[in-house]
Amino acid sequence: MLRRATRYLKRLIAPRLVNVAARSRKPVAESAIVSQQGLLDRLSQIPYWEDKIRTYKQYTYEPDSGAWTKAGSRAAPRKIIEGSDLKVNYGCGSTILDDWINIDLFEHDHPAYYQVNLLDKHPFADNTVRFGYSEDMLEHLPQAASIFVVAEIYRTLKPGGVMRFSFPGLEGVLHRHYSPATETRIREGEFEAYAFWDQIHFYAKEELRLVAEHIGFRKVSFFTYGISDHAELQGRDTRAHQVDLNTFAELTK
Repeated sequence: MLRRATRYLKRLIAPRLVNVAARSRKPVAESAIVSQQGLLDRLSQIPYWEDKIRTYKQYTYEPDSGAWTKAGSRAAPRKIIEGSDLKVNYGCGSTILDDWINIDLFEHDHPAYYQVNLLDKHPFADNTVRFGYSEDMLEHLPQAASIFVVAEIYRTLKPGGVMRFSFPGLEGVLHRHYSPATETRIREGEFEAYAFWDQIHFYAKEELRLVAEHIGFRKVSFFTYGISDHAELQGRDTRAHQVDLNTFAELTK
């Protein structure tokens, strides 16, 4: 009886707490210099599209700094991770590779790790990365953000450089979580594939090819678990339980 009463109170109070939190959330302060994500955050708190566009038009993008600035403002030079033949592990999570540069958003004290927001300009100069790898990161990004990340990877790759992605692909997700396509299974699939893991967008193979080729990649190849034409990318995949779920794609600049 007590447990039922407690659950009822939680259901009654929780929506009110959410509304209070939304009302008390501090707006993003206006600034003369903002990052890509800073400007997106600012626009997200403006309710009307006319005002969003008006605010956006106050800024100009600076390629050298990767910042958006208002007239009369100048962003400081951005910090660059030096090197000309780099190997980068994007969105590395807990998989730290000693002979690679590992980047993600959390704090970590490993000497080969750098805290980086991949949704802002990456801290590498143009044409300096030889190999890139990312496992189970792409599906956590909205479509626009994933296009941004793929474009930044293209900018920083050397000509002939290769980026390998391993991620739950739409083909595998439909097979594992939405089959057979019954009414019940469709509803279960939304929890199993998206809600439990904070996953947002699953690329189909041809969608990824479309995006990559539009950005400029000259070759898009698909492989199986652990297999690559390049020694540096062979055996990098770690999630054998997702062999039937993941897409293994290599994009060559």
